[in-house]
Amino acid sequence: MDLSLLIAAEKYVFDLFKNANTSLLCYHNFKHTTEVVKSAEEIAKAEQISDDELEMVLLAAWFHDVGYLETCKNHEDIGVKVMTEFLNDYNYPQEKIAIISSCILATKLDTEPLNLLQEILCDADMSGLSKSNYDERTLLLQKECRILKNETLTTEEWLKKEVDFLNKQKYYTKYAVLNFNDKKYEHLNQKENQLEKIISKNNKADIPEKGIETMFRTALKNHMELSAMADNKANIMLSINALIISIVISALVSKFDKHPELVLPTVLLLLICLIAIVLATLSTKPKITTGRFTTDDVKQRQANLLFFGNFHNMKLNDYEWGMKEMMKDSDYLYSSLIRDLYFLGVVLAKKYTYLRWCYIVFMYGMIIAVLVFGITIVLTSH
Repeated sequence: MDLSLLIAAEKYVFDLFKNANTSLLCYHNFKHTTEVVKSAEEIAKAEQISDDELEMVLLAAWFHDVGYLETCKNHEDIGVKVMTEFLNDYNYPQEKIAIISSCILATKLDTEPLNLLQEILCDADMSGLSKSNYDERTLLLQKECRILKNETLTTEEWLKKEVDFLNKQKYYTKYAVLNFNDKKYEHLNQKENQLEKIISKNNKADIPEKGIETMFRTALKNHMELSAMADNKANIMLSINALIISIVISALVSKFDKHPELVLPTVLLLLICLIAIVLATLSTKPKITTGRFTTDDVKQRQANLLFFGNFHNMKLNDYEWGMKEMMKDSDYLYSSLIRDLYFLGVVLAKKYTYLRWCYIVFMYGMIIAVLVFGITIVLTSH
């Protein structure tokens, strides 16, 4: 890696920004460029690329936004031109210039990187989405868009644009996914909450939709509480019957040789406890489905993406696509919520059916077992 070339590139880019009228560039300025270079180096070292590759990534990072000095539209093409002229003066290999150019062009919006070097630069360019000063950055970007593109968006419109961008943006390298993703999604949640509050404030008359959301939230909460109660009751029955079985086996079975009359009531008691345990276990037994859905299932509104059993074997990208498709269609979304409630109710019905029989077997079984023990003792005493 040629450090002198990188230093020269830094000075060259700095002079370009210094000598140009950059007062309009509130966001895409030299400071942003240096931050991208720093992030690119951080990601590249974590990905353990070679020194030559690191050199090309850092050169691409230095020149990726210099096109903004002329125009914001297709500025990547201008950046490639400026970078090529600079490196030609140093007799830089043309094949390496082509690689650097492809990295810069990969930072265009809605462009998928094709190799690791392009992925590193794209992730570095978007590393600001995970920074703690994200709010300050987005305000500067909003101001820049207003000046350069004459965008006069309301707060709600800008937040919608911001949320949409954060939803579509993704990191590619392993390092970025592990270190940037969580913070980016935290910012996404914050922006979605801000947007929801503004929409709610601007649509106070939209009470029915809020009422529907409250109804679903309450119904799901009740289902979860009922399910937890069923599991708790099943655990109680499992514990009690397991305890009875252990006591009976240790206290009575050893006395069968001296008191053979205890065999029948003891076996009856153990059988009752065993049936109760089986029923309690069946009430808590989980059922896992295949966990896959197809694009046709989503298009035909047949996939319920709200239940983990329908997607646990899917890839994240496929599930994310399915969820976005569902969120675009309010009818599909509400239909999924209704189906989720329905199948939760079906599961609860099975749970409580098994529990009901478990308690019936335990209650009447204990009565019968005690009576048999009593009759056995009375007959034996006579």
